Amino acid sequence: MKLIRLILFFLVTFMPLKAIEGYIAFKVNNEIITNIDLDTEYRYLIALNKELENTDKEVLIKLARESIIKEKIKKNEVFKYYELNSTETLLPEIIQNYYKRLNIKNLNDFEIYLIQNNLELEVVKKKIQIELLWNKLIGAKYTGQLNINEDFLKKQVEESSSNNEFVKEYELSEIIFQIGEGNNLINKVNLIQQDISELGFKTAANIHSLADSSKFGGNIGWFDEKQLSKKIVTIIGNLEIGELSEPIKVANNFMIIKIENIKQKQIELDKEKLLEQAILFEKNKQYNQFSIIYYNKVKLNSIISE
Repeated sequence: MKLIRLILFFLVTFMPLKAIEGYIAFKVNNEIITNIDLDTEYRYLIALNKELENTDKEVLIKLARESIIKEKIKKNEVFKYYELNSTETLLPEIIQNYYKRLNIKNLNDFEIYLIQNNLELEVVKKKIQIELLWNKLIGAKYTGQLNINEDFLKKQVEESSSNNEFVKEYELSEIIFQIGEGNNLINKVNLIQQDISELGFKTAANIHSLADSSKFGGNIGWFDEKQLSKKIVTIIGNLEIGELSEPIKVANNFMIIKIENIKQKQIELDKEKLLEQAILFEKNKQYNQFSIIYYNKVKLNSIISE
Protein backbone atom coordinates (compact mmCIF):
# COMPACT_ATOMS: atom_id res chain seq x y z
CA MET A 1 0.00 0.00 0.00
CA LYS A 2 2.84 2.39 0.84
CA LEU A 3 4.48 1.78 -2.56
CA ILE A 4 1.19 2.43 -4.39
CA ARG A 5 0.77 5.72 -2.53
CA LEU A 6 4.31 6.74 -3.46
CA ILE A 7 3.82 5.83 -7.12
CA LEU A 8 0.64 7.90 -7.26
CA PHE A 9 2.49 10.76 -5.64
CA PHE A 10 5.24 10.83 -8.27
CA LEU A 11 2.90 10.29 -11.21
CA VAL A 12 1.04 13.53 -10.57
CA THR A 13 2.27 16.73 -12.13
CA PHE A 14 4.98 18.41 -10.09
CA MET A 15 3.14 20.72 -7.73
CA PRO A 16 4.84 23.17 -5.35
CA LEU A 17 5.87 21.23 -2.31
CA LYS A 18 3.91 23.51 0.01
CA ALA A 19 0.72 22.41 -1.76
CA ILE A 20 1.44 18.73 -1.10
CA GLU A 21 0.12 17.18 2.05
CA GLY A 22 2.98 15.37 3.74
CA TYR A 23 2.72 11.92 5.23
CA ILE A 24 5.13 9.45 6.80
CA ALA A 25 6.54 7.05 4.20
CA PHE A 26 8.78 5.04 6.57
CA LYS A 27 11.29 5.41 9.40
CA VAL A 28 15.05 4.82 9.62
CA ASN A 29 16.21 4.31 13.20
CA ASN A 30 13.11 6.19 14.37
CA GLU A 31 13.87 9.14 12.06
CA ILE A 32 10.74 9.95 10.08
CA ILE A 33 11.00 9.99 6.29
CA THR A 34 8.10 11.72 4.56
CA ASN A 35 6.87 11.65 0.98
CA ILE A 36 8.38 15.14 0.64
CA ASP A 37 11.80 13.82 1.71
CA LEU A 38 11.48 11.13 -0.94
CA ASP A 39 10.52 13.69 -3.57
CA THR A 40 13.63 15.73 -2.72
CA GLU A 41 15.82 12.64 -3.01
CA TYR A 42 14.13 11.74 -6.27
CA ARG A 43 14.93 15.14 -7.76
CA TYR A 44 18.47 15.06 -6.34
CA LEU A 45 19.23 11.75 -8.08
CA ILE A 46 17.88 13.07 -11.37
CA ALA A 47 19.94 16.26 -11.02
CA LEU A 48 23.10 14.14 -10.75
CA ASN A 49 22.10 11.76 -13.57
CA LYS A 50 19.68 13.16 -16.16
CA GLU A 51 19.29 9.75 -17.81
CA LEU A 52 17.09 8.80 -14.86
CA GLU A 53 14.36 11.06 -16.27
CA ASN A 54 13.62 8.35 -18.82
CA THR A 55 13.45 5.60 -16.20
CA ASP A 56 10.27 3.94 -14.98
CA LYS A 57 8.76 5.89 -12.07
CA GLU A 58 8.50 2.83 -9.85
CA VAL A 59 12.22 2.11 -10.34
CA LEU A 60 13.03 5.73 -9.48
CA ILE A 61 10.94 5.61 -6.33
CA LYS A 62 12.81 2.51 -5.18
CA LEU A 63 16.14 4.20 -5.98
CA ALA A 64 15.14 7.29 -4.00
CA ARG A 65 14.07 5.11 -1.08
CA GLU A 66 17.33 3.13 -1.01
CA SER A 67 19.38 6.29 -1.41
CA ILE A 68 17.72 8.07 1.49
CA ILE A 69 17.99 4.96 3.69
CA LYS A 70 21.72 4.83 2.95
CA GLU A 71 22.15 8.52 3.76
CA LYS A 72 20.23 8.31 7.05
CA ILE A 73 22.14 5.23 8.19
CA LYS A 74 25.45 6.96 7.43
CA LYS A 75 24.27 10.16 9.12
CA ASN A 76 23.24 8.28 12.26
CA GLU A 77 26.65 6.59 12.42
CA VAL A 78 28.90 9.60 11.72
CA PHE A 79 27.07 11.81 14.23
CA LYS A 80 28.31 9.44 16.95
CA TYR A 81 31.81 10.73 16.24
CA TYR A 82 31.66 14.10 14.46
CA GLU A 83 29.67 17.29 14.12
CA LEU A 84 28.36 18.44 10.74
CA ASN A 85 30.22 21.76 10.77
CA SER A 86 33.59 20.00 11.11
CA THR A 87 33.64 19.65 7.30
CA GLU A 88 33.55 23.38 6.56
CA THR A 89 37.16 23.67 5.37
CA LEU A 90 36.83 20.82 2.83
CA LEU A 91 33.32 21.65 1.66
CA PRO A 92 34.10 24.26 -1.07
CA GLU A 93 36.52 21.92 -2.87
CA ILE A 94 34.12 18.97 -2.75
CA ILE A 95 31.20 21.08 -3.99
CA GLN A 96 33.41 22.25 -6.85
CA ASN A 97 34.18 18.62 -7.70
CA TYR A 98 30.43 17.93 -7.73
CA TYR A 99 29.48 20.61 -10.21
CA LYS A 100 32.52 20.00 -12.42
CA ARG A 101 31.43 16.36 -12.78
CA LEU A 102 28.15 17.77 -14.10
CA ASN A 103 30.07 20.01 -16.56
CA ILE A 104 28.97 23.12 -14.68
CA LYS A 105 31.48 25.96 -14.62
CA ASN A 106 31.01 27.67 -11.28
CA LEU A 107 29.08 27.71 -8.02
CA ASN A 108 26.60 30.33 -9.23
CA ASP A 109 25.69 28.21 -12.27
CA PHE A 110 25.43 25.17 -10.01
CA GLU A 111 22.98 26.98 -7.74
CA ILE A 112 20.89 27.97 -10.78
CA TYR A 113 20.98 24.37 -11.98
CA LEU A 114 19.73 23.17 -8.59
CA ILE A 115 16.91 25.74 -8.59
CA GLN A 116 15.89 24.48 -12.03
CA ASN A 117 15.62 21.04 -10.44
CA ASN A 118 13.63 22.45 -7.50
CA LEU A 119 16.52 21.87 -5.12
CA GLU A 120 18.28 24.13 -2.63
CA LEU A 121 22.05 24.40 -2.36
CA GLU A 122 21.89 24.02 1.43
CA VAL A 123 20.14 20.65 1.06
CA VAL A 124 22.87 19.40 -1.30
CA LYS A 125 25.59 20.79 0.99
CA LYS A 126 24.28 18.71 3.90
CA LYS A 127 24.29 15.59 1.75
CA ILE A 128 27.89 16.27 0.75
CA GLN A 129 28.87 16.93 4.38
CA ILE A 130 27.48 13.56 5.46
CA GLU A 131 29.53 11.84 2.75
CA LEU A 132 32.63 13.76 3.84
CA LEU A 133 32.15 12.67 7.44
CA TRP A 134 31.51 9.09 6.37
CA ASN A 135 34.76 9.03 4.38
CA LYS A 136 36.57 10.56 7.36
CA LEU A 137 35.16 7.82 9.60
CA ILE A 138 36.19 5.07 7.17
CA GLY A 139 39.68 6.54 7.02
CA ALA A 140 39.94 6.66 10.80
CA LYS A 141 38.72 3.09 11.24
CA TYR A 142 40.62 1.39 8.42
CA THR A 143 43.89 3.28 7.81
CA GLY A 144 45.76 0.60 9.74
CA GLN A 145 44.29 -2.12 7.53
CA LEU A 146 45.43 -0.67 4.21
CA ASN A 147 47.66 -3.07 2.33
CA ILE A 148 49.72 -1.04 -0.13
CA ASN A 149 52.70 -2.79 -1.71
CA GLU A 150 54.72 0.31 -2.57
CA ASP A 151 57.69 -1.72 -3.80
CA PHE A 152 55.46 -3.53 -6.29
CA LEU A 153 53.88 -0.27 -7.46
CA LYS A 154 57.31 1.35 -7.78
CA LYS A 155 58.54 -1.57 -9.86
CA GLN A 156 55.42 -1.32 -12.02
CA VAL A 157 56.04 2.39 -12.63
CA GLU A 158 59.71 1.75 -13.42
CA GLU A 159 58.93 -1.01 -15.90
CA SER A 160 56.36 1.03 -17.77
CA SER A 161 58.17 4.38 -17.80
CA SER A 162 60.46 6.08 -20.25
CA ASN A 163 60.97 9.76 -20.97
CA ASN A 164 58.65 11.72 -23.29
CA GLU A 165 56.36 8.83 -24.19
CA PHE A 166 52.73 8.64 -25.19
CA VAL A 167 50.34 7.20 -22.66
CA LYS A 168 46.68 6.29 -22.87
CA GLU A 169 44.17 8.09 -20.71
CA TYR A 170 40.82 6.51 -19.93
CA GLU A 171 37.60 8.08 -18.75
CA LEU A 172 35.99 5.29 -16.75
CA SER A 173 32.68 4.39 -15.19
CA GLU A 174 32.10 1.52 -12.78
CA ILE A 175 29.46 -0.73 -11.34
CA ILE A 176 30.56 -2.43 -8.11
CA PHE A 177 28.27 -5.22 -6.97
CA GLN A 178 28.00 -8.21 -4.67
CA ILE A 179 26.46 -11.64 -5.14
CA GLY A 180 23.47 -12.00 -2.84
CA GLU A 181 22.16 -15.16 -1.29
CA GLY A 182 20.35 -17.41 -3.75
CA ASN A 183 22.11 -15.79 -6.69
CA ASN A 184 25.27 -16.45 -8.68
CA LEU A 185 27.71 -14.40 -10.72
CA ILE A 186 26.27 -15.36 -14.11
CA ASN A 187 22.69 -14.47 -13.13
CA LYS A 188 23.75 -11.20 -11.52
CA VAL A 189 25.86 -10.14 -14.50
CA ASN A 190 23.04 -11.05 -16.91
CA LEU A 191 20.64 -8.89 -14.89
CA ILE A 192 23.07 -5.95 -14.88
CA GLN A 193 23.76 -6.31 -18.61
CA GLN A 194 20.03 -6.44 -19.32
CA ASP A 195 19.51 -3.17 -17.43
CA ILE A 196 22.50 -1.61 -19.22
CA SER A 197 20.98 -2.62 -22.55
CA GLU A 198 17.46 -1.42 -21.73
CA LEU A 199 18.11 1.57 -19.45
CA GLY A 200 21.69 2.64 -20.17
CA PHE A 201 24.86 2.24 -18.10
CA LYS A 202 24.26 5.26 -15.87
CA THR A 203 20.84 4.12 -14.75
CA ALA A 204 22.11 0.55 -14.27
CA ALA A 205 24.86 1.98 -12.04
CA ASN A 206 22.25 3.82 -9.96
CA ILE A 207 20.31 0.58 -9.56
CA HIS A 208 23.09 -1.96 -8.98
CA SER A 209 26.32 -0.26 -7.89
CA LEU A 210 27.32 -0.19 -4.23
CA ALA A 211 29.90 2.55 -4.80
CA ASP A 212 29.30 6.22 -4.04
CA SER A 213 29.98 6.88 -7.74
CA SER A 214 26.56 5.37 -8.47
CA LYS A 215 24.94 8.78 -7.89
CA PHE A 216 26.86 10.08 -10.91
CA GLY A 217 25.93 7.08 -13.03
CA GLY A 218 29.12 5.29 -12.04
CA ASN A 219 31.51 7.82 -13.56
CA ILE A 220 34.88 7.97 -11.74
CA GLY A 221 36.78 10.31 -14.07
CA TRP A 222 40.03 10.20 -16.03
CA PHE A 223 43.05 7.98 -15.30
CA ASP A 224 46.16 7.40 -17.31
CA GLU A 225 47.30 3.82 -17.69
CA LYS A 226 50.19 4.31 -15.27
CA GLN A 227 47.85 5.21 -12.43
CA LEU A 228 45.86 2.00 -12.86
CA SER A 229 46.86 -1.43 -11.63
CA LYS A 230 48.41 -3.79 -14.16
CA LYS A 231 45.42 -6.11 -13.72
CA ILE A 232 42.94 -3.42 -14.74
CA VAL A 233 45.10 -2.17 -17.63
CA THR A 234 45.37 -5.73 -18.95
CA ILE A 235 41.59 -6.16 -18.83
CA ILE A 236 40.60 -2.82 -20.37
CA GLY A 237 43.62 -2.38 -22.67
CA ASN A 238 41.92 -3.84 -25.75
CA LEU A 239 38.48 -2.32 -25.14
CA GLU A 240 37.04 0.38 -27.35
CA ILE A 241 35.03 3.42 -26.29
CA GLY A 242 31.62 2.31 -25.04
CA GLU A 243 32.67 -1.28 -24.33
CA LEU A 244 32.43 -3.05 -20.97
CA SER A 245 34.97 -5.14 -19.13
CA GLU A 246 34.34 -8.63 -17.89
CA PRO A 247 33.50 -8.73 -14.16
CA ILE A 248 36.66 -8.06 -12.14
CA LYS A 249 37.00 -9.59 -8.67
CA VAL A 250 37.83 -6.89 -6.12
CA ALA A 251 38.03 -8.21 -2.54
CA ASN A 252 34.51 -9.47 -1.71
CA ASN A 253 32.91 -7.61 -4.62
CA PHE A 254 32.92 -7.54 -8.40
CA MET A 255 33.42 -4.57 -10.70
CA ILE A 256 32.35 -3.91 -14.27
CA ILE A 257 34.20 -1.06 -15.99
CA LYS A 258 32.90 0.93 -18.94
CA ILE A 259 35.25 2.85 -21.23
CA GLU A 260 33.65 6.27 -21.62
CA ASN A 261 36.48 7.84 -23.59
CA ILE A 262 40.12 7.28 -24.55
CA LYS A 263 42.81 9.75 -25.51
CA GLN A 264 46.57 9.79 -25.79
CA LYS A 265 48.95 12.39 -24.47
CA GLN A 266 52.66 12.87 -24.58
CA ILE A 267 54.16 13.40 -21.17
CA GLU A 268 57.53 13.89 -19.61
CA LEU A 269 57.27 11.36 -16.86
CA ASP A 270 57.74 12.26 -13.25
CA LYS A 271 58.17 8.83 -11.71
CA GLU A 272 57.71 10.07 -8.15
CA LYS A 273 54.41 11.71 -9.08
CA LEU A 274 53.29 8.61 -10.96
CA LEU A 275 54.07 6.49 -7.92
CA GLU A 276 52.07 8.87 -5.70
CA GLN A 277 49.12 8.63 -8.09
CA ALA A 278 49.32 4.84 -8.23
CA ILE A 279 49.39 4.64 -4.42
CA LEU A 280 46.44 7.04 -4.16
CA PHE A 281 44.43 5.00 -6.66
CA GLU A 282 45.11 1.82 -4.68
CA LYS A 283 44.23 3.50 -1.38
CA ASN A 284 40.96 4.83 -2.77
CA LYS A 285 40.08 1.40 -4.14
CA GLN A 286 40.68 -0.23 -0.76
CA TYR A 287 38.85 2.51 1.17
CA ASN A 288 35.88 2.00 -1.15
CA GLN A 289 35.83 -1.69 -0.24
CA PHE A 290 36.08 -0.89 3.47
CA SER A 291 33.23 1.61 3.09
CA ILE A 292 30.95 -1.06 1.62
CA ILE A 293 31.89 -3.56 4.33
CA TYR A 294 31.30 -1.08 7.16
CA TYR A 295 28.04 0.21 5.73
CA ASN A 296 26.67 -3.34 5.44
CA LYS A 297 27.68 -3.95 9.06
CA VAL A 298 25.98 -0.77 10.31
CA LYS A 299 22.87 -1.44 8.22
CA LEU A 300 22.41 -4.82 9.92
CA ASN A 301 22.01 -2.98 13.23
CA SER A 302 19.63 -0.38 11.81
CA ILE A 303 15.84 -0.47 12.00
CA ILE A 304 13.85 0.37 8.89
CA SER A 305 10.11 0.36 9.52
CA GLU A 306 7.07 1.15 7.37
